Amino acid sequence: MVPGPPADPVFIITNKNQPRKRPPMTETPSATDPRVYMVHGQPATARVKGDPAAGDAPVLVLLHGAGLDRRFWRPVFDDAAITTPVIAFDLPGRQGSEGTAFTRISDSAAWIAAALKAAGVRRAVLVGHSMGTLIAMETALLLRGDDAVTVDRLVLLAPADVMAVNDALLQQTLNDPAAAQAMMDKWSYGIPDGPHCAEARANAADAPAGVLHADLTACNAFGSALDLAAAISVPVDVVVGEADRMTRAKQGRALAAAFRHAEVTALDGVGHMMLHEKPEPVLAMLRRAVGVISPVV
Repeated sequence: MVPGPPADPVFIITNKNQPRKRPPMTETPSATDPRVYMVHGQPATARVKGDPAAGDAPVLVLLHGAGLDRRFWRPVFDDAAITTPVIAFDLPGRQGSEGTAFTRISDSAAWIAAALKAAGVRRAVLVGHSMGTLIAMETALLLRGDDAVTVDRLVLLAPADVMAVNDALLQQTLNDPAAAQAMMDKWSYGIPDGPHCAEARANAADAPAGVLHADLTACNAFGSALDLAAAISVPVDVVVGEADRMTRAKQGRALAAAFRHAEVTALDGVGHMMLHEKPEPVLAMLRRAVGVISPVV
């Protein structure tokens, strides 16, 4: 028997169902094929749309969640209405970004800050999903007052005030990571047959050994994000899924209340993988964040 979850957990296990086999996820070759930058002396890969180093337009900087990589953000790259430059890095330890996956959010934030400078980004709208929301907040504070990169805004998809991880799940990411991922899948989708859910599952299933454990360790060790949120002065958009059982909507609202300037958008019936379950309202939010007029539906 798996021990009962703590009160209001973020990630929990409910049973020991076996993982489903899934085909590997691939990217469609396009003008946004990955680019390689040198970050802290090692190659780092990113999918790029447009030129993040050209002009004064804000760049959408996409920060993926635990056990994922740049492929998570394909719906954003495919949105023709987003005409500003877009960049999505693979954090170390996955795809072509060399190094070991970090076990501290602060290390990921320092890496992202260096990566933005390597890519020539001068103005950034930081967009994070789940673990990526913690990285976005840390990066925003790290770059406050920086002469090279200005953070204009944050967009936080499925955030939480505390991103605690069930002990049984954390242990299973070591003992049987495929089964751990299968358990997370059961809690990740409010609309399991959403338009991009199959590829999101494939992306999660393709995580290299040790990555999911490192990422969840980082989330679990971070503790409360409320003090961090209170220190952030730029505008923040918080998007919560009312059917999210990983980072619950009330946790996202609690975090939003700690910011100085935050707006909350709630998506009915939508779970943790909101971009893949119901992409249009999320894409509309991103368009608005970079000045493309589009109603949030």
